[in-house]
Amino acid sequence: MKCVICKHGETKPGKVSVTLERGEATIVFKDVPAKVCDNCGEKYIDEDVARELLAKAQELIENGTQVDIRKFQSAA
Repeated sequence: MKCVICKHGETKPGKVSVTLERGEATIVFKDVPAKVCDNCGEKYIDEDVARELLAKAQELIENGTQVDIRKFQSAA
């Protein structure tokens, strides 16, 4: 797919780190599957993966986690 940000690059499958912050909590997921622009580096995460990231982060926050760094492992 053509990158919608730079309009020059093509996206390729890759892995990225995603940082989510809410209030006092910071959650970092590493090795998240994404499509990455080969020109500008913009990251595109599929809807299912994003939904899973948000659900996992919410669970961590509800359990009182303030800082967490983990490797992403899909439930699928």
